[in-house]
Amino acid sequence: MWYVGGVQSLKVALAMSGGVDSSVTLHLLLKRGYEVVGVHMKTFSDEYFSFESRVKKKVCCGPSDTRDAHKIATDAGVPFIIVQLGDVFSEEVVERFLTMYREGYTPNPCVFCNRYVKVGKLMDYALEKLGCEKFATGHYARVEYVEDFKRWLIRRATDIEKDQSYFLSLLKPGRLPHLLLPLGGWEKGEIRKKAAELKLHVFDKMESQEICFIPGDDVGTYLREKLGTLPGEIKTLDGKTVGYHEGYYLYTVGQRKGLGMQLGRRVYVHHVDAATNTVYVAEKDKILARFVKAGKPNYFLPPGLLNDLAVEEEVNCKIRSKSPLLPVGSLKCFEEGVELELREPGFAVTPGQILAVYWKDYLVLGAIIEEWEAQ
Repeated sequence: MWYVGGVQSLKVALAMSGGVDSSVTLHLLLKRGYEVVGVHMKTFSDEYFSFESRVKKKVCCGPSDTRDAHKIATDAGVPFIIVQLGDVFSEEVVERFLTMYREGYTPNPCVFCNRYVKVGKLMDYALEKLGCEKFATGHYARVEYVEDFKRWLIRRATDIEKDQSYFLSLLKPGRLPHLLLPLGGWEKGEIRKKAAELKLHVFDKMESQEICFIPGDDVGTYLREKLGTLPGEIKTLDGKTVGYHEGYYLYTVGQRKGLGMQLGRRVYVHHVDAATNTVYVAEKDKILARFVKAGKPNYFLPPGLLNDLAVEEEVNCKIRSKSPLLPVGSLKCFEEGVELELREPGFAVTPGQILAVYWKDYLVLGAIIEEWEAQ
């Protein structure tokens, strides 16, 4: 424990990716007087990146990211520790990703990485092995103690365009008192400017891809490599065959590109049936959902309290990371799942994606979408 200016300073572990956000976060923490330890998780061995197919396009978490993170920490004079988390990443993120696609879902692996790996095993290592009191990341979100509820809650970032609270929606609530999110009150442009002012060599480094372990973010090619091809039919909702595909797992609700057929009207993927290897298509108005069911709920507030809050007009939800906030009409929370009615229909509610529910700016619930119904 350090003391700065007569004030006791907490020991904080910072998850350092080698990117501009976590690099600036380090300097913000140091300026506040914290004793900081940089921790960098390795989810693949460096040999993984030596294969020709892996170096053609950018993949994050590679050797260059490790070097960048190490340089930032060393230049700032803080310890830098590499933590090997390949096993848990493979099981909880990669294998879960493939399993969910096999089952006909479209998963969001970043959410599971945050729950099980970054703000999971990496946090555990920092708190238990390094003796840190707090664990920080470079996410654009805020974590606050809300007096009205006597609980810690995640709050949306002030930079709404960069807000990443959605990706934290499955974090265990018990982790929030130990979590620091210093970038929640900053604009992304301000962070870039700050990095340049600090003369950080990563000030203009491009952001990591949406799915870090897939080269070039080419999900289709990755799934073909891992799951193979499985030819099947594309049908309309009335059962008419209108085309063919190479695997139901290559399609997701709302998809239009890649259907490869001319029907004289625009159609989109309505749903996929993994059991029969069939992709169903329909017009856009047939893919507007009013009712959503989600399972494996992660409650930041008690279910009963959420049911009461849903009566207010300040309850909204997101059905995917890039969706706008959608007003919630009613919400029923149970131990095993959630039933939600949207005030206005939402397009392409997708099984496997995360349903994130907000009260005002606060994230109060995360769950995995299982099914939807039209209005």
